[in-house]
Amino acid sequence: GDYPVSRSLFFYVKKAHIGVIPGIEEYLAEFTSEKAMGDYGYLAEKGMIPMTAEERNNVLKTVKNLTPLVKK
Repeated sequence: GDYPVSRSLFFYVKKAHIGVIPGIEEYLAEFTSEKAMGDYGYLAEKGMIPMTAEERNNVLKTVKNLTPLVKK
């Protein structure tokens, strides 16, 4: 649905920190898991509005590939 007073939540991770900062890969895996960000994940239980399945799949691809952000 459309929630006019909602806003997105972003996590930023420097690619250079992967393999250097202990736990960062586990951090990414946790917050992009279905148990966290899925329709019935614990973030939804805390009041966050879940993304659509398509949006979640896009996020998972971005995290898996460590796709860098680009300015539009």
